[in-house]
Amino acid sequence: NCAFCCTIVMATPCELAGIQTYIAPPPPEGAVWQIVGAETQILEVALPSGAVFYTEPGTMVHTSPDLKVSIATGGCCQAVKRAVSDESIFRLKYVNEGQSPQTIGVTRNFPGLIVPIDLDSHSGIIIADGAYLSNIGEHMRFNLKRAKSLGAACCGGQGFILTQLSGTGFAFLCAMGTVLTKVLAPGEVMLADTHSVLAFDGTVGYSIRRVGNCKTMCCGGEGLFNTKLTGPGTVWLQSQNMHKFVTTVAAQVIREERMKQSSAAAAQSGGGN
Repeated sequence: NCAFCCTIVMATPCELAGIQTYIAPPPPEGAVWQIVGAETQILEVALPSGAVFYTEPGTMVHTSPDLKVSIATGGCCQAVKRAVSDESIFRLKYVNEGQSPQTIGVTRNFPGLIVPIDLDSHSGIIIADGAYLSNIGEHMRFNLKRAKSLGAACCGGQGFILTQLSGTGFAFLCAMGTVLTKVLAPGEVMLADTHSVLAFDGTVGYSIRRVGNCKTMCCGGEGLFNTKLTGPGTVWLQSQNMHKFVTTVAAQVIREERMKQSSAAAAQSGGGN
């Protein structure tokens, strides 16, 4: 009993929850990419001769002159799938037409982390809308997966259509805040804030659970439903996202504007007297 108690006391909350703080892994041996920076990160890629790199428009920081750039859609079907996924219809395609490795650096237009996903291990991964940044090579495809229930589609935070990445090689996602990961065992359940889910393996079940009673749902500030994720598979969570950030900032701006209007109205009223 004493040993058990000591084990519980010594374990950290993350260890008890089976959650790990995400740390970008070092690139595998022979990899052509590297993530630089601590907060607003940059993805640096060294493309061998003939290699191809795709990225979202407006993300380039620097590039070598021997990289040929063009606009790519991947065909009408892929373009439509990206549009449904809240991604750009177009992607920038960089091809190294030189004889030696050429470099490019890309980043997202908001502060955040870059999360590499090895599609050889996580093909079929479901990602949050707008999370895609870039990928190396020609063998990644966007697919659409319908939410299995109307409740999950309306209240799960990912919409009616889920964005799925399939193929081989590395894809890179953008996240805001701190990123946590958890490997769910078969049948293991995790509840998450609907806007905190960055990605999860295609093997993970996706549904919703009501937050609590009516008072909690109306006044708890957590919305009406939580996202329910059921193993097996890996889950990636983020502590912040653009929706939450914009909502918080907009609410603060509205409050300040109302205070200014109230002060101005009070001043005019006093002046009239």
